[in-house]
Amino acid sequence: MKKLKFLFFPTILALAFGLMLSCSKSSEDNFNETVADTNDAINDGVANTNDNLEDILEDNNDTAVDLENALNGGGGSSNSSSCNNSKAFIVGNAVTEKCSRTDCPVSKIVIWDLDGCMTVVGESVMGAVDAASHNNSIYIADDAGFYWIVGADNKIEKKQINYPSGYKNSEITGISVNSIGDVYVAGIVVQNKKELTAYWKNGELVKTFSENADWYSEKHVAADSKGKVYIPGWRMKNHSVTYSALWINGIRKNLSTTHDGEATDAVIGSETASGSNVWISGAHGPYTRGGTLAAYWRRKPNGQTNQTKVTKVRTYNSPKNWVYSSRASSIFIGGSTVYMAGVVNVINAGDVPVYWKTKVQHELPVEFDLNTCDYCKADPTDISLLDGKVLVVGDYYDANDKVDSYYTHGENKAVYWLDKKLHKLCESCGSSYAVAVLVME
Repeated sequence: MKKLKFLFFPTILALAFGLMLSCSKSSEDNFNETVADTNDAINDGVANTNDNLEDILEDNNDTAVDLENALNGGGGSSNSSSCNNSKAFIVGNAVTEKCSRTDCPVSKIVIWDLDGCMTVVGESVMGAVDAASHNNSIYIADDAGFYWIVGADNKIEKKQINYPSGYKNSEITGISVNSIGDVYVAGIVVQNKKELTAYWKNGELVKTFSENADWYSEKHVAADSKGKVYIPGWRMKNHSVTYSALWINGIRKNLSTTHDGEATDAVIGSETASGSNVWISGAHGPYTRGGTLAAYWRRKPNGQTNQTKVTKVRTYNSPKNWVYSSRASSIFIGGSTVYMAGVVNVINAGDVPVYWKTKVQHELPVEFDLNTCDYCKADPTDISLLDGKVLVVGDYYDANDKVDSYYTHGENKAVYWLDKKLHKLCESCGSSYAVAVLVME
């Protein structure tokens, strides 16, 4: 999910031979921010942008499909002039039509552009969990034990992740493509009824490892050009101390040794002859009110690691001493600036969606009142920059939006915030989720 070279797809795609291409233009209503952040004024001031983009994409059930045939075969709804955005793409999962709870079709892996134009990549039992990009191709990790390549040559490929004898798939957690084009997938396998963290290179298992304590690796992975693989997570020491941890080629390096912590995401910054600068997001601090706060670490090529923690500020119109905790779920490096997306947990309001530029917090607007809607949520999942403006994607649930035939509950929606303006994706879909955002540099 990370420092990515992005896909530039051909002009417009159509239905052909098992392709499903649909375009669902999302509402581009701009919502005024309802929450004041006292620290925002000195850091913002950019306006929303509309980019000339080019839509893409395809639907493929299994093997490579030549989309050039589709171009010659006629157009679909994506031929609209509003569906030509090819600079930023959001990867996720969607039930592509409205349905009741008892007769919904199988969820599909999809890609949206910022105009809301959606392309179905393929059906998946488990769904996409992460995405990366290299040389104008998108790589998507599928929790069912596959990864998909949506190529610059207009083909979709579904690649099997191989399990040697004695290993069974348990979970796929992330994907990364290094600067020389090798594809690394991280996940969890089961051997002799024991779960092990694992990673693969170009579909072949490289290594498995475990800890002699409770531990977990998060849904991300990063790999550099020298083949070093970085998997963030946590490892419990005891009931009062949980290490923020980073596994490098399966060897654990503790990022913290006191209090509670976790590492949630990792990206490769610059690479030198002696190694890579690796940036890791997460949280750290005592498990007390206002103790555990979002943090990031920089691991230098010489192995030295430095931590930076955010500070508590007034959030959701509540005083800063009402902040219980905060957590960064993703990280992006733009030049020398660190961007993280995540949530701040505030008494009464619950989790408030935010992003941080270095240590400065910026709230992301929602349409519901978090103080009164107990089940409403907005959960950022990834962050990037588009023409200098912060682009955050996430999952959004408005419990007040009674969408089913019983009028009893809301619907999960993939959303994005561009320059702190909320946009919903695929209003005509059933439930949808965003797992990654990819921006072409």
